Amino acid sequence: MDRLSRGVDRLSMKGFGLFKVELSRQLDRTTILELATLWSYPRSVKDTLQTANEDRGRIMVDKMEERGQIASDDISALTEALRGFGALGIARDVEQIYEENMSVKTPADQTNLATGDAHTESKHQAARQYDKHTDALTMLLQETRGFHTKVESSDAEGSTIVVLNKLKEEFKEVYRNLLQLKSTGRQRMESTEKFLRDNHDYVSAERNHKIRDRIQELRNELDCLISLSRDRLENVTDRLIKLQHGGHTKTPTSQVVSEERRSQPGSVMQAVEMFSKLEQPAELQTVPRPSRRAPIKTQAEPTSGDGSQITDPIATTVNQSSQDDETVVPIDLNCVTIKATDSKENQQSMVDQLKRTSDEGIPIQMLILDEAFKTIHGNGTIALNSGVLLPFLCTLSVLVIWTEEGRVMTEAEFSGIVRYGSESTQLQEFVFQHCDLPSPKATREVFNKLQERGVKVTWNDTGHCLDTFSGSWEMNIIDRVREHCDAGIIMHEHWSKETHDLQIKMLEFATKKEIPIRIVKLVRCYSSITSDGSNIILQSGQSLPAMSSVKMINITTENGRLIPEDEFARLLDYANQSRAIEDLRFQECELPPTVSASTISPEMKSKNFKVSWITTGHRLNLHDRTWGMDDMANIKESCGAGVVIYQQCSSHMHKLQMRFLTVASQNNIPVKYLRLNRCYRSVTPDGTKLTLQSGQTLPALSSVKMIHITTEDGRKIAEVEFSRLLMYADQSQIIEELRFQRCELPPTVSASTISSEMESKNFKVSWLSTGHRLDLHDRTWGIDDMDTIRESCGRGVPIYKQCSSHMHTLQMRFLTVASQNNIPIAHISLRESYHAVDATTGSIILESGVMLPHVSSLRVLGINAWGRELTAEDFNGLVSYSSQCSELQ
Repeated sequence: MDRLSRGVDRLSMKGFGLFKVELSRQLDRTTILELATLWSYPRSVKDTLQTANEDRGRIMVDKMEERGQIASDDISALTEALRGFGALGIARDVEQIYEENMSVKTPADQTNLATGDAHTESKHQAARQYDKHTDALTMLLQETRGFHTKVESSDAEGSTIVVLNKLKEEFKEVYRNLLQLKSTGRQRMESTEKFLRDNHDYVSAERNHKIRDRIQELRNELDCLISLSRDRLENVTDRLIKLQHGGHTKTPTSQVVSEERRSQPGSVMQAVEMFSKLEQPAELQTVPRPSRRAPIKTQAEPTSGDGSQITDPIATTVNQSSQDDETVVPIDLNCVTIKATDSKENQQSMVDQLKRTSDEGIPIQMLILDEAFKTIHGNGTIALNSGVLLPFLCTLSVLVIWTEEGRVMTEAEFSGIVRYGSESTQLQEFVFQHCDLPSPKATREVFNKLQERGVKVTWNDTGHCLDTFSGSWEMNIIDRVREHCDAGIIMHEHWSKETHDLQIKMLEFATKKEIPIRIVKLVRCYSSITSDGSNIILQSGQSLPAMSSVKMINITTENGRLIPEDEFARLLDYANQSRAIEDLRFQECELPPTVSASTISPEMKSKNFKVSWITTGHRLNLHDRTWGMDDMANIKESCGAGVVIYQQCSSHMHKLQMRFLTVASQNNIPVKYLRLNRCYRSVTPDGTKLTLQSGQTLPALSSVKMIHITTEDGRKIAEVEFSRLLMYADQSQIIEELRFQRCELPPTVSASTISSEMESKNFKVSWLSTGHRLDLHDRTWGIDDMDTIRESCGRGVPIYKQCSSHMHTLQMRFLTVASQNNIPIAHISLRESYHAVDATTGSIILESGVMLPHVSSLRVLGINAWGRELTAEDFNGLVSYSSQCSELQ
């Protein structure tokens, strides 16, 4: 192949063909494999590239051309990738080969390039970029001037209502197009001005003035058209209103027009006024990646000359139009967030405003569904968690879907969202976070539409984006990887092996490029660690190698898991392999009470990184190998995260937790919550101490906000004991809620149980198993607030045989309310409480005689009937019951 290519006359070959031949010789094996990894080539292609010898370069060039990574008019994707992993010399050589084969140069130019004259090369690049910017501005100017005839051609005088309505719709369409054009033009002008600033040494003063004149000319044309179009629409609206009022009005026409505009929130007029008032930002703004650590903003808040904040005209207009309607939630079109905790009415209000805004052609910059996404239907309608339907929004730019943490998105859901993006003309990006995504199974037509419209699909959890050419996930550009690493990487237990593989690839890439990784959180997905401490094995079977640039590692295990000393020592070795390590954290597990001298190496002592046992608020001193609480900041952080005490943990661990909580109480450090997970045994008669199953005692805490007691299944708590537990909680100065789960509480509460101090504090007493709450004033149980009901439904509802008919009645009432409000119920578990299916109503009859009606929002129904043989009648009745629950999975 080399002899043939050398024998061909260079002048007889096409420029790009010769460039590809020379490029195939330029790329060595290491560079080719790095590019294949960076661009997430399929494993079969990587294997071919590894085994090929003489043809490796040619194969790689062919693959790059197929995927659009090199083309006759653009090789920027290749050169940026080379610079991204530090191959600067190769990038310069590739650019020089491209220039030699794709452009005509003078002998002097060729000589300068051959001798490596960097200044001349930069000058040539600046000249080419200058021409591109000039051409783009010229095209925008021509397109803008094309609107003059549309704006000036029509006259409203003497027209009928039908004609005026038609004209009004035509002008609205002109406004929509002008709005989009001004947005595009502004970005182009900002990009050109940035180019001029960065290349002032290479662009002559004459050419600089020439292109700036072109920018000003375009800006003036757009401003002129917007002003003229506004006048035209006002004129049409003015005459239309006059005709509708019989040719006269009692108020001035301009006032009628103004009132009509104000009565239409999100109208085109408001959008035009907004764009005419907005100042031009100094730098080109980009949409930031969503992060839980900070609110999302699409651009810096504009300020006036005196530093005061400028009000967003669109947000202000929508807010003003909503002041007279208490049910309307004001929205800011720069960033609209719909939360799972919003009421159904509030979600519906925001959806209605978004639909009107979209129908009027007004851009919606970003929409965030914060755990509110439920599913997507075939027609592109998104169903929210409350049951509200979010229709297709044709003017939306960025859609961010934050699922509940660790959710696994189904193939049908993800494919539906990809199709949603392919049908939108304005959508620029989808962003997914806190979820596991499948491989997209969309048609080639859908992928082609995404490619044509430049829609990007970003998966923040893995640092990858969708390659619309191959339909696979590929690594993001290096700047995006830095962003993801700075935000932190979270890996969940239920996520697939493929998802963990993508996350590990990103972490390996970041480690290789020495990109700092703020934190890696393993949420119940840690399985074990290799004997040499070099790799962590995840529950999915994937292997996570040690990372040299990670700052913090947080390992959350299954509830109360015991980590023996030898495993703990290997985890310390694993963390120690990072040069940047600052903190190794453990949560919801039990660590060894003592650490031998051989566990701590001299290198660990010199680094002196933190080893934090968050569950107990303690920290390991690497020098004397003891657990202590010398770090008050560590105690505050543990209290802020909440404290869980597990039944299965040892008395030693419980003792550390008691000591830590006592110190927090003595120092008035707020404890977010204290959860006793099946470890509560009793409470003293005076309500000052709790006794745990391990024998440890926990004195009353003055700084705890919430106490959550989960007992053994179906345990009955009598009124006397319940009264003492209320007294225990009341001793906290900041108590907000006392919760009970998996137990039966007294149906009635006497007046002596509730003290006047409890009534004045009025903290919540929630019975999660029934979705009810005790009113401390009238001492009755009532349905809890919707947030608590959602939480109870998310945890699942067990119904125990040993519980009374009163408790079963409360549970039925709570489940009916949840179903009526479309609140998803994770599962209902009948623990030996199933009796039969009622032949008349189809409801389930419990052993207590209470009926379980059809629950439409139920996901899973579990029936535990130990040793009982179900008859055919039982089975058919249960199948019939299930068919009436529309969400049952």
